[in-house]
Amino acid sequence: MKTLTYAIAINKPRDFVFKKIMDKTVYADWAKAWGEGMTYEGEWRKGGHISFFDHCHGGTKIIIEELDTNEYIKAKHIAMVNPQNEEVDLTDEMMKKWIGSLEEYRFHKVSETITKLEIIMTVDESFQQMFDTSWPKALGYFKEVCEA
Repeated sequence: MKTLTYAIAINKPRDFVFKKIMDKTVYADWAKAWGEGMTYEGEWRKGGHISFFDHCHGGTKIIIEELDTNEYIKAKHIAMVNPQNEEVDLTDEMMKKWIGSLEEYRFHKVSETITKLEIIMTVDESFQQMFDTSWPKALGYFKEVCEA
């Protein structure tokens, strides 16, 4: 497993950024870094399950292992889902490598009006190139959503 870190400064207070990351009405606007039509279903709470997917290709399901309001979210990828958000059998090696990946969101208060959002991915190294391309794009889109 490899740890990858991505970050961006957003000109909004930390509580605003924290709430916006969970705002389903804008999720597709910044998750388009992984494809058009992204959505999610589930609950942002400790122990909650969330599926991130699109209706053409499917996606991934997580469990929220930790959630500290305005500070930290830690999620573990536990399953793959089809376009109907149903869990699927792990049929290839890439799917098998994905399960168990960790995704962390840290919300650092830089000032009253600036938040540094840090994303920490702990994944198989075969995913590094994808994330090195997609996370900087997603964070740029997310910053635009927050600051609009």
